Amino acid sequence: MQRTENIDKNQLFELIEYILSDSKTEFYESYSEMEKEIVRINSLAEFQDYFDNGITNGKVHFGFGIYNPEYKGKFFTSKIKLNPKYCDGKTFRYRIDGWAIIFVQFDLKNGENQIECNVSVNSKKRAENWKSTNPEFGNPELWEWKNVESRARKIINRLKKTTHNNGYK
Repeated sequence: MQRTENIDKNQLFELIEYILSDSKTEFYESYSEMEKEIVRINSLAEFQDYFDNGITNGKVHFGFGIYNPEYKGKFFTSKIKLNPKYCDGKTFRYRIDGWAIIFVQFDLKNGENQIECNVSVNSKKRAENWKSTNPEFGNPELWEWKNVESRARKIINRLKKTTHNNGYK
């Protein structure tokens, strides 16, 4: 399940505020910066600071993952080895992993005025088809798929509602 829309900075902040309005939501960077820990965002103010700091430092792609302990399943952080030859001497970074993480990605297309926003999540069927490829993710049956899919639909519907009359296609 996925959806992509073009939004502006204010609409992005509305979406993040909605996502974080569920007190059980855990909202993390999908991938850490090189040789740093994964950042967890706990409030809209923290997200705004993170986003503005990223833009100041030239970042144009932002990726996050949503997890809720009620989804059950195996949610974990993996350490990824980097080739220092291609990464300014850096040797690792982290990423979040799990079958039913809801991913939210933002790509700046025209600065803060046009942001491509994508919300996506695996389906149970897709996870089952890939479980032999990623055995470290554990059994897809452990996830509460109805809860995950319900939350993903609500976030996608909020994204659609946010962009209903903004003029972007």
